[in-house]
Amino acid sequence: MKIGMQLHPDRGVDAVIAEAKQADDQGYDSIWLSDHLMNPAGVHKADGPLDLVILGASLGMVTKQTRIAWGTLNYSFRRAPVLAKMLTSIDHLTRGRVICTIGAGWYKDEYDAYNIPFIEDHDERVEQSGEVVKLFKQLWTHPAPERVTFEGKHVQVRDLPFNPAPYQKPHPAIWIGGESEATLRNVKLYGDGWMTLSAGGRPEILKQVLSAPDWPTDREMTVVKGGRIALGETHEAAMAEAHAEWEAARAAVPQYTPATFEEFASREVIGTADECLDRIAEIESWGVNYMRLMFNNERSQDTVARLILPRLGELKERAPVAG
Repeated sequence: MKIGMQLHPDRGVDAVIAEAKQADDQGYDSIWLSDHLMNPAGVHKADGPLDLVILGASLGMVTKQTRIAWGTLNYSFRRAPVLAKMLTSIDHLTRGRVICTIGAGWYKDEYDAYNIPFIEDHDERVEQSGEVVKLFKQLWTHPAPERVTFEGKHVQVRDLPFNPAPYQKPHPAIWIGGESEATLRNVKLYGDGWMTLSAGGRPEILKQVLSAPDWPTDREMTVVKGGRIALGETHEAAMAEAHAEWEAARAAVPQYTPATFEEFASREVIGTADECLDRIAEIESWGVNYMRLMFNNERSQDTVARLILPRLGELKERAPVAG
């Protein structure tokens, strides 16, 4: 199991740079941004979101070890071959610390406001994202002086001598986000990883997907679960911490947060350090091998870094016994 964490660019440039540096020093495997042109909660202010690909590149320059990821990159905001070039540029600047995360997009308001074409049909948007991933792979594995021609339904390039070649070989890992049947087809065909939504907390769904005959066995696959860890010296203290996390999430992003604390608690990792490690081992036994955490405050981030990250090597011996 590896653990990354979601950053808070909404807190301002200085704060997010400090947060990224701290995560790097603490040993988090990755730091994550979103990729929106507007606040999807519908709150629009003059100090709204920066371009988050540019911010990711900037954070890569002030960190040394942690990888840079987005949950998820929206290919519609930038021409696909240009986005491929941007990612390989960041890959070189960070000496191979980029994760290419791809999603199909959904927040139509920002498309309309920026006059970006929006495909209404979800499965067709996913089809488009699959073409983008195929193009990325062709460009990244056939750089100049070779020339790439790609004739997709949604994406085309002609006689393109792509450069630079990626720093990572053969290319940055490609993790695909979403859970629809169309998305899972892309994951199985093209992905190096699957970024789950609600399925990350549902072992029966994970078992169904990961045991399917067409789940990839020819390459290493990363299965990502988002969530939170609420730590306390006692179980009761941890539950109080979790309740505070739930209330803060309900206030900030109600559309993404369970309506009841009981449902929230059933998805998350809550308890003493030993209880949390047992729970993470249980989640790992479902097939999840990567966790992307959200923290409400610096204290929670530091507590997990001190009490959980150094002990991830214990998970195998804590794994629940099958049957």
